[in-house]
Amino acid sequence: MDGSRLRMFQPIITYDMVVRNLPYEKEDKVRLPDVWDDGRGIPGESSKDTKTEAIEPTAEGEQEENLEAQLEVKTEVDDVEETSAKTEAEEEPLAADVKYAWNSPCMMIIFEDGDINSAIHHLVGSMQNPFALDAVATVLVQESIAEDLASRIVDLLHPLDPRVANHPNYLRTLSHLAQLKAKIVAGNPDNVPANATPMIVRDVPHHYLGDGPTGVVTMHIFRTPLEATLVYQKEALPIASVSIWNEKIASMYDMVAVLNADTFKINCFDVDLEPIKRTFECRRYSAHMSRGYHYETLLLNEQRKVVIFPVGAIYAN
Repeated sequence: MDGSRLRMFQPIITYDMVVRNLPYEKEDKVRLPDVWDDGRGIPGESSKDTKTEAIEPTAEGEQEENLEAQLEVKTEVDDVEETSAKTEAEEEPLAADVKYAWNSPCMMIIFEDGDINSAIHHLVGSMQNPFALDAVATVLVQESIAEDLASRIVDLLHPLDPRVANHPNYLRTLSHLAQLKAKIVAGNPDNVPANATPMIVRDVPHHYLGDGPTGVVTMHIFRTPLEATLVYQKEALPIASVSIWNEKIASMYDMVAVLNADTFKINCFDVDLEPIKRTFECRRYSAHMSRGYHYETLLLNEQRKVVIFPVGAIYAN
């Protein structure tokens, strides 16, 4: 072929291009779950601020009556304090029954054609801080990649922070797992001790492990998007957000319509919600771009939801 007829085409994407890292919001501080208060106070705590008000005499003839009233009040207070001390001694064993609240848990859904590397990166990071805000509580994995994903996670895990490993909820979970003999994915035993490892528990819902946050992630398998919407119902968790990893963004809106959550992050995880927060609170429709992300709020099945996903020719998160 005549060389003069050859044309040089410049590729659209080259390695010389600058890959822009999308901003993300991540709290590095280790978080512990908050105590759940049902309005009756926190178990194990009591108030000792019982005080008596002084009665000022108004006349000489009333001084004796006021003195007698003060003595009666003092006697009643002593009785109350004695009863309170007995009650505290009786309720002291109940301190172990303190309940802890979920901290807006997240559900992650990973498809075989999604960015599995990024999904694993965020999943592992969340497992190291399981009580944090928006931490992954349960993950749904497509059947074809479940075994590969589980094997890749093992060597990426590190020992938990001692405050997490010694938390009563995590210790309770270890006790339940020993009885259930469930299949788990834990850190490499050469580097991570068994009593302080981040953990994925397979095919066991959280309610089998106790009330409130458990300190571990549960994993369930699905084959199709429809089956994923059914499988997630095994978990009776107050899911606040869903992180979906699938390159077919348009098709994920069907799942957004069915799943009972407010915030959906497609192909992303730690994202700043401030650009859409005001619009969502005002219950307005909106669709705009901010800092490399598409933010959208819409009404689906009479429930207002937020959808976020990264946009651009090249992105990294």
